[in-house]
Order: sequence, then C-alpha cells, then structure tokens
Amino acid sequence: MSQPDLRSAEFHHCPSVVTLPQTDVDHYNTVPRGAFLIDPRLRCDLAGGHGGTHCALVQGVGFDLHWASWPEYLVEVGPRCPAVGPYEGPEPPRDPNICLLREDHPGPHYGETWF
Repeated sequence: MSQPDLRSAEFHHCPSVVTLPQTDVDHYNTVPRGAFLIDPRLRCDLAGGHGGTHCALVQGVGFDLHWASWPEYLVEVGPRCPAVGPYEGPEPPRDPNICLLREDHPGPHYGETWF
C-alpha cells in the first residue's frame, strides 16, 4: 500500500478543542516573560485522526514551553519536537523548517501537512 502525500488535502487539523479553566488563563496571560496572550479555548495542534491525547501549546516562557493535553486536562512543561524539515539548495536556510509540535507527538510534523 502506498503512502499518501502528506501535503494532500486528505490531512486535516484535529478538530478537538479544550476550554482552559479561567485560573489557568489568568495565570498564563500574566506570567512574567510569557510569549503569548492565550485564549481560553485551545485547538489541538495535531493532525486529524491522531492517536493518543490531544495537545496544544499554551505558553512559552523563555525556553520553557507549557503544553496542554486532554481529555484528562493537564498542563506541563515539555520540549518542542527536534525535527527539522528538508530544504533545497546548497546551504541550509537561516530559518529552517522546524517542527513546532511537542516532542514525541504522533502523526506528521508541523510543516508536512496543512501548515
């Protein structure tokens, strides 16, 4: 059986969302050096049909990335996926095509599908 083209329209974003408790929204929106203002509703960052739990980036504080997972809601610090996408040309680009999902995520890397 052949592998589907990861850039094809048959891959879609996971539709699952989670609503963060207001205490978490307040905390992550006021944490010193926080990179983002977050919305209470987060959409799963993974490809549709993925296995395992849902996952979304909540906040970046320096090099610490805070990720929400659900259906059993949990926010924890974890690293970004170390995968770097392929590039064309004699030298790597200044901004490589890095995966922006959590380390050890199921499914394709960020940039291989709908992103």
